[in-house]
Amino acid sequence: MNKTLLTLIKYSLLPALLLFIGKLAGILFVSGLFNFNVQFSLVDYNIFFFKTLVDSKNYIILSSYSDMFMFLVMMLGMTILLFQALVLHDSHISSNTVFRLAKYNLLDLIKTSFDLYHSGIVWALFMWLSCLLIGLNTLKGATYIWVLGIALVFSISYSIIFIKDLFSEIKLIKNE
Repeated sequence: MNKTLLTLIKYSLLPALLLFIGKLAGILFVSGLFNFNVQFSLVDYNIFFFKTLVDSKNYIILSSYSDMFMFLVMMLGMTILLFQALVLHDSHISSNTVFRLAKYNLLDLIKTSFDLYHSGIVWALFMWLSCLLIGLNTLKGATYIWVLGIALVFSISYSIIFIKDLFSEIKLIKNE
């Protein structure tokens, strides 16, 4: 396998894990917050396919807010990455920022283009995957449409910011 594919696989482990944990934590948090009696049941005795048993009137609330929680986890990861790309990118970091990072021995926070854009592509894909999952739940009637709307607005906005930064980096490289 080539280096890029191995790097993408390496960078995809954390978002994949956080997508799953975010949904599960969202279910547990919302069920505790609203006092829903949630039980987990294995489907076909396979640990990766389980369903929650909750009464139907509370199902849409549980699904909607747990989807929102899952998306917020993905959005947090993408926010951190965008911050790194815009502020801590080695190609256009300000000298004041470098000085402050050096003062506190935090120069390892400065990221290269290779690291930023590989992990950025992965985080963006997982953010869009969470939108797809929310969309599927919306089509099934299990999630409120406003959850999908919020997810789409933030996914589009974050994707535009990421692509603009990528094109500014390409322009910067061409001008050198």
